Amino acid sequence: MPKVYRLYNDVGDLFTLAVETKGDKYEIKTENNTYEVEFKGRGTKEWESVVMVNGRPRRVEVDQGYLIIDGSEVFRIDRLSEEAPKEGAALEELLKGKEGEVVSPLQGRVVQIRVKEGDAVNKGQPLLSIEAMKSETVISAPKAGIVKKVNVKPGQGVRKGDVLLIIE
Repeated sequence: MPKVYRLYNDVGDLFTLAVETKGDKYEIKTENNTYEVEFKGRGTKEWESVVMVNGRPRRVEVDQGYLIIDGSEVFRIDRLSEEAPKEGAALEELLKGKEGEVVSPLQGRVVQIRVKEGDAVNKGQPLLSIEAMKSETVISAPKAGIVKKVNVKPGQGVRKGDVLLIIE
């Protein structure tokens, strides 16, 4: 059964990964791609590992809250959570998010945020707007509650499945 990991980088982008162990390899699925990852051994640095990703060698290092791939791609790990999905859940279901998480239904750019942390919202109330292909989509509250966290800011790019905000 796959586990879902959510990794946030330094600009607030969210990466959702479904990871399943297949023998001595891992199958990692994102919304758009599938990767086969195999651990090959320790690297030359203290926290570095050498892995094969779809047959290509990569060096991965985790150090003091940073994920560094091949010494050049750097991601800040702000939060890493692990969720156990329901048996037989499709990746689309896994990307929908937990109850209270308002996720982006499309890829685009945040145009306007109409609420802030601590605001009380009603079900159906407009929360924010995302622009994609010159059309604006209003994202509304799926339930009534209090805005616990706003994970995006105006002008920020978002992907389908990104957690935009959390309502409790």
